[in-house]
Amino acid sequence: MNFITKKAPIVNNSQRSFKRSFTLHFSLIVTSIVTVVLKALSNLDNPGELAVRAFFMILIGALVSVIVEVVYAYSEKDITKFKDYKGYVNPINTGILIALLLPSVTPIYVLILAVFVGVYAGKLVFGGYGFYIFNPVLVGVLFAQLSFGAQLAVFDTPLQLLKEALNGATVNFNVLDLFVGNYEAVAIGSTSVILLSIIFIYLLVSKVIDFRISGTFLISVLIISFGIGFINYYVSGDFSGVFDYVLVNMITGLTFFGAVFLISETVSSPTSRETKIVYAVVIAVLMMTVRVLGDNTEGLIFAILFGNMITPFINRTVQRSNKKTLIKTLVISFVFVLFTSIALGMILQGKVEEVYALVGGVL
Repeated sequence: MNFITKKAPIVNNSQRSFKRSFTLHFSLIVTSIVTVVLKALSNLDNPGELAVRAFFMILIGALVSVIVEVVYAYSEKDITKFKDYKGYVNPINTGILIALLLPSVTPIYVLILAVFVGVYAGKLVFGGYGFYIFNPVLVGVLFAQLSFGAQLAVFDTPLQLLKEALNGATVNFNVLDLFVGNYEAVAIGSTSVILLSIIFIYLLVSKVIDFRISGTFLISVLIISFGIGFINYYVSGDFSGVFDYVLVNMITGLTFFGAVFLISETVSSPTSRETKIVYAVVIAVLMMTVRVLGDNTEGLIFAILFGNMITPFINRTVQRSNKKTLIKTLVISFVFVLFTSIALGMILQGKVEEVYALVGGVL
């Protein structure tokens, strides 16, 4: 009988998991601080109002998340993980993320309910961190959006103005304001893309997020938005419209925030390189479809939750781990993204019959 000795993977995985959580923890705290500062700078007439509101949203989100997890641990008679700060890192991360994904007009009771639903129904009932199916942060935010849509309504966001521009309205975007996050946002975490880009690089280098997911997602959004903008603007001689369409879709809303903090969430995302690429492409396509054709001007929350739902399926069905299948996956994904950009652009031009013909020709 031959015996093979190896290091216990559970120990290594536990240590790596905490390192990832703590790195994310640090990034979220930095993002929260910058968010509060930017809220103060965005309202110079009354700099304290939005900043204080954002600060308390983040603080209350983190506090409620911790309370829910501690109470649940007491009910299960297992509070060992809360004997040091290490046990509080993941609950705090969840609460901060939910707060950052809600707009500044959010009533505090809606925030509390969103955190409770996200932490309890989205995470604890499945067994806690590492066992849930859907990203618990998005479960809580979706609950808030569906249940309290009127209270969370935000108007004149860049994505809403972009839709008006496609319908013929004259809209001028201030590029500097878009980059620093000085605009009406659907979430207080939709902040400076400059900061989010720095954190994106930091989390990539520290291997907290995976470029095969987050990078593929951003590249797919770039291709789709360029295709839509090209069909709707450049063909009529307005290249500035193409630039605005790509820029607004890429750096406002939850596009970059999602790439940094949401789409690469390790528990609810796929495992192999091919499945990660497919997962990211599906989310990008669904998000852009909702933005273009739906009433919801954002679409990312629904798209990622759908991606979570199909993760077990693509983990089982997508071939993996050799050069041939990787190239095949990349080619098919690129063609699918390109086809989506053309189809959505033509639909916006009212050429639905041509899209049906294009689909029929492909099939």
